[in-house]
Order: sequence, then C-alpha cells, then structure tokens
Amino acid sequence: MQFWDNIVNTAMIGTDKKQVSAAELPADLAEPVTVIYNNDQADKEQKFLQLAAVAFNFRQTGVTALQKEVSISPAPDEEKAYCSIVAAQTLKDILSEESIPLLKFWLQHCDRKQQVIIPETLPALLGIGTQNKNLQVLIASCCGKRGEWLSGFNEAWNFSSTQTGEELWQTGTPDQRKIIFKETRKINPTLAREWLQQTWPQEDANTKTGFLELLPENISEEDIAFLDSLSTEKSKKVKEEAIRLLKQIPGSAIVKQYQELLQQCVMIKKEKTLLGMVSKTSLQFKLPPSFDETIFKTGIEKLSSSKEISDEEFIIYQLIQSAPPSFWQNQLERDPETVIDLFQKDTAGKKMIPALVSAITRFRDTSWAQHFMQHSETFYIDIIPLLQVQQQEAYSNKFFDKYPDNIIQYATQRETEWSVELSKNIFKHTAKNPYQYNRSFYNQHIHLIPGSAIAELEKCTPAEENLRNTWSNTSDYIIKLITLKIQTLKAFNS
Repeated sequence: MQFWDNIVNTAMIGTDKKQVSAAELPADLAEPVTVIYNNDQADKEQKFLQLAAVAFNFRQTGVTALQKEVSISPAPDEEKAYCSIVAAQTLKDILSEESIPLLKFWLQHCDRKQQVIIPETLPALLGIGTQNKNLQVLIASCCGKRGEWLSGFNEAWNFSSTQTGEELWQTGTPDQRKIIFKETRKINPTLAREWLQQTWPQEDANTKTGFLELLPENISEEDIAFLDSLSTEKSKKVKEEAIRLLKQIPGSAIVKQYQELLQQCVMIKKEKTLLGMVSKTSLQFKLPPSFDETIFKTGIEKLSSSKEISDEEFIIYQLIQSAPPSFWQNQLERDPETVIDLFQKDTAGKKMIPALVSAITRFRDTSWAQHFMQHSETFYIDIIPLLQVQQQEAYSNKFFDKYPDNIIQYATQRETEWSVELSKNIFKHTAKNPYQYNRSFYNQHIHLIPGSAIAELEKCTPAEENLRNTWSNTSDYIIKLITLKIQTLKAFNS
C-alpha cells in the first residue's frame, strides 16, 4: 500500500515540505478526500490529519483475514479427582496474595491427595510455573490431563507433561534438567550421577559447573571415580569444582593426603610439671621438615593473611578444615569430648577450633556436632543445622537474644515448622526491625509458621510507639497468610 507509505513520509518530514495529493490516494477515497480538500476552514495540518484518519480506516478494512483451518482435539478426561470447592477458593486467595511458598504448600497437599485443580485456574498456574522453575513438577502434577493438553498451545507451558524423569533429563530445557537432576540426586544419587556421566561429553563448561554445584546432595565415595576423572578437563572452573567436591568425601585421595600430613603435624605431647609428679597433656602443632607440596595445587594456601596466625599454623588450619572430625579420634586416641577439651585448653589449639567447626559442617558430621554443642566453651551457630530439630529449637531459643539474625537465617532454611516459642522470638525481633523484616519476609516464610502462633502476635507488639502501627499492619498480614495455610490443611484433610 504505497499510499500509506506516502502518508508516513509526510508525517515525518512535515506538511510544509510535502503534501499528500488526491492522486496518491486510492480512487475509492475520492469523495471524502474532495470534501476534506474543499474545507476552507481547515489549515493544511488539519487536512493532513483528516486524510490520514480516513486512509488508516480504509487500510484496516481492506485487510483480508488469514484463512487457516485449525483442528483442535478436545482435552482428555482427567484421571484424578478435582479438588474441593473450598480448596479451589483457597487457591484463588493464595494466588491473589502472590505467596510462592504458600502456593507450594497448597500444591504439595493437592499432590499428596492425588487431586487436580479446577480448569479455570490452569492458565494462571501454568503462567506462574514459567517464572518459578522449582514449582514446575508440582504444577504439572496438579494440572492433570487438561494442563498437559493446554500446554500444547503455549511452548512456555510445555513443562506440564507426563514425561518421565529420564525423558526430562534427556530432552528437557536447561532449567528442567537441573530441577530433575536435583530431585533425583535426593532420592537416587547413583542414578543422577549416571545420567550426568552419560551426557557429560555433550555438555559445555558452564553447564558442567552448574551440575557439579548440585552434586553435594548425598555425595559419597561412589562419586570419587567420576570426580577424579575430571582432572583432565579443559575448564579451570570445572576442575576447581571437582576438587571442592572431593574435599567433602572422606575416602578421596585428597582428603587422605591431608590426613597423612596431619598425622605428622598434630600430636599429643606429655610434659612433667612441678617436681615431675604431675603429667600435663597438650597438643603440638608443627609441620614436618619436608612434605609433599602438591597440597598447594589442591587449594591449600601458603601464606596467612592474619597477624594472629602464622603461615605454618595457617597451613595446618586449612588441613584441619579438610579432615573429617572422626580422624581425631584415631589420631589422638581420645573420644570426641576429650579431643574438644584438648583443643580448648591448648593455646595453638584454640586458634584451630574454628577449623574443626568448619570440618564438622563440611562433612556434615551430626555426631560431632552434638558433642561440640555439649562440650564447647563457645557457641558456634554454624553447627545448628546439623542438629536434630528438637536440639535446633532448644539452642536457637537459648541463644536467640545473642544471635537473633543468624538464628533467623538458619531457621528460614529449615523444612520443618518452627515451634511456637521460636516463632514468638522471631516475631519480637522482627517487630523491632520492620525495615529488615517486612511483609515480604513473612510472605516468603509463612510455610514455617505454625497456625497456633497466631495467639502470640499481639503479645509481641513493641513498646516503642513509632513501631506499633507498623507491627499491627504486619501482624494482620501474617494472620491472613496463616489463615490461608489453615484453610489449605482443612480443605485437604476433611
């Protein structure tokens, strides 16, 4: 349509430089064009705009719609039962609050009951799935056959399918493959590793690194051979990540090398005290005159950046970080309680205690975590996640006033609900820090708050008048979220 190009060109260069003539317009517009041009009360700009409006409408009505036959098969019948009306309404209310953790909570209960959502909610839920990859498996399950059918009309929704885990691993998108790998690693670590080994030659360096970062889940000695084979990789990042993982496996060659050197570095020293009548037992930390310096190629640094710890002590410190705590029971021939006591009483040993704590967390040694909590003179908060839930609760509440933010950080990483007492402590602290812990904080962690904690909210109102109104609004919001959580439980348990 050349006439429309003429109009666009005129609009760009201005009517002072160019006018649209009647000859440039379609003959079908002759009558209205004549009326516009003969209007003496309009200036050239007004006439141009009127011509453009007429030409635009002519252009739009002159377009013929694309003729294409579309054959759509009806959605298959659902194999699962639909959720109840109450559950469906609760889901709508949750969607309006935009709380992803609360949505996950609802989906988990729906999936456990082997139910599906009502059809009208499907588009909204599938849309959420495109932005929240970790919910895709749950959403696909709760959307049922109709969701799978509907996903055929939108490529972004193709996660809603009945593909097996292995099929998703082989043909899924990068995000889908990461999700299924992570989930499989939790329940069948050997299978997940075998999948990765099969596709390893086809993966690029960034993808390889990304999957290795997911490998710590259930890492074991079965992974050693695969990780050792990565020493020939071209990518430096891949090799470094493989070494980092090997340092988490007690039976790996790297960890054994560290332990062999530690056997020469740390020993029991007995000294006679006053008149030789009393024998004093202490620890000796000293590097041997010569040792295999290949350890410095595995991430051990030679120089200390702290004035309080020498270079020699720093090397030993790093070795202790990378040795499983059970090593000390054999090396020092003492039980964990005595080993901890020896470290605490020794001047150099005190410097090494944080390294010992780091080793406990690195190797996820729950037994040593409990011993350390019971016998350490200092409270090390990093050990809390390794304790049983009841112990986590006890220590979190005991030391909450001293380490509130750290304890809240670990509490939000839990999968189990908080106790009412811990919830109350968190309420009190967050009420006094409304900018750090706002409504968004509770939106993200509402799944951890028990329904019975509602009764504690009013008791946590801060004494400061300027904070009361903010906490009142926040607590009302918490009540709304907890209510939706309670409704979800009732809807699927009735």
